[in-house]
Amino acid sequence: MLIYTCEQMRVIEENADVNGLSYVEMMENAGNACAEKIHSTIVGLNSAAKTVAVLCGSGKNGGDGFVIAKNLSDKGYGIRLVLTNGYPTAYESKIMYAYLEDKPVLVSDLKQNYDACVSACMSAAAIVDCVFGIGFHGRLDETTSKFFNDISRSRAKKFAVDIPSGLEGNSGEIKSDFFKADYTLAITCYKPVHILKPASDQCGIVSLIDIGIDEKCYDAVGSDVIVSAEHNEIKRFFKPRNPAANKGDFGRLLSVCGSRNMQGAAVMAANAAVESGVGIVDCVFPEAAYSAIASKLTEPLMDPMPSTADGFLKADNLQRIIELADKSTAVLLGCGLGLCEDTVRLVNGILANVKKPIILDADGINAVSFNINILKETSAPLILTPHPGEMARLTGLSIEEIQSNRVKAARNFATQYGCVLVLKGSNTVVAGPSGSVYINRTGNAGMATGGSGDVLAGIISSFVCQSMSLQSATIAGVYVHGLCGDNIEKKYSMHGVTPTKMIGEIAEVLSNFE
Repeated sequence: MLIYTCEQMRVIEENADVNGLSYVEMMENAGNACAEKIHSTIVGLNSAAKTVAVLCGSGKNGGDGFVIAKNLSDKGYGIRLVLTNGYPTAYESKIMYAYLEDKPVLVSDLKQNYDACVSACMSAAAIVDCVFGIGFHGRLDETTSKFFNDISRSRAKKFAVDIPSGLEGNSGEIKSDFFKADYTLAITCYKPVHILKPASDQCGIVSLIDIGIDEKCYDAVGSDVIVSAEHNEIKRFFKPRNPAANKGDFGRLLSVCGSRNMQGAAVMAANAAVESGVGIVDCVFPEAAYSAIASKLTEPLMDPMPSTADGFLKADNLQRIIELADKSTAVLLGCGLGLCEDTVRLVNGILANVKKPIILDADGINAVSFNINILKETSAPLILTPHPGEMARLTGLSIEEIQSNRVKAARNFATQYGCVLVLKGSNTVVAGPSGSVYINRTGNAGMATGGSGDVLAGIISSFVCQSMSLQSATIAGVYVHGLCGDNIEKKYSMHGVTPTKMIGEIAEVLSNFE
């Protein structure tokens, strides 16, 4: 699934216009296609009134509404047209409004006859929102906001054309009251609002509406497009196993994780990697955490190493770790490692000397925030998996700035430092060094718990060891990780989602990809 920003959508439409599909034709095509979709959805409803309320703004989205009103009127529906901001001002919309002159359409102005507009919606079989489109930003005016809240009580089927009015096309944030849709008819392509939470949850069932734009018109935006993969696309990353394979064929992961007070992180990351199919896991951790970690690891190899008085790995262990890394397929670095002078030196030393892929998580990320340029100097292919707080430390941006445009923050960092960047959170973002962006749609709020990130790091590391590319391993990893959380929610509850349960779910989830 490809997702285009509102700015990209404008470029595509401009290109279509240049290539012979006028804005008037696009509006007619959009309105007619939406009307057919609405009709097919409500035609079987047992409604004596058989009326449809069409809410139209003064811009181009209102023009789509006028076409919908004309089409549904021709099909025998009674149409109540609600003008939310007066008569149309956009050129194309004026043309479409003129088409209604000889139609039996009742027109009401929201600002002049509020009660009649509410009444029209309350008695309708369907309400169609064509008030605002991709140009909307900020908050609804007081009257429109009250109107949407009042009509939300209607039992009518509610359709939003392109974007529910009050939501912003490029964002998952909810900044205002909005039209509460049962269905959203996405014109031409999906926008970020259709997949980013929490706004996407307010779009209802999203359907794509083709308005006849030629595929070549999409070339104008280049490859700078957001991707959200479906199950079958993720499945392609998983190759069948050779029946004659041995454990060496599925890679060797070196896990440099854990400390005396954070042994659980090392355990969860290692066990998640094992459950995800890696051939061998070799765990390096401080001797001070041996009794806690060793008692919870069965499959992995263990390399306890000298620790500081505070229970962290000593920097003096660097040469031994480099030797182990040279024998490994990939290195997982940072889960529960702790942050002190020794671990900072250790992380920087590993990045400076190891050439195998490194998955940098948690305190591994915090350690490089003191010397960010090491990311440009290392020879190791890199995956970084920060949460917003860690991303703030890496970039110097505030958490609010990062969260306000997660795609931009992830893409800018990945391209600047030549890495794969996983910005964790609701709709985890994966950005590649070329500027490619993937948005994940699996997972739930129950996964927002300590240790969840360690499980994710283990899954991604395991997939890297099994010969997936760094970007494929990361995309597959966040998708599988989210599915594990979703399965646990279904079996138990959102409150019952824990990292340990997720690890136990990995094998069952992976059975869907074999």
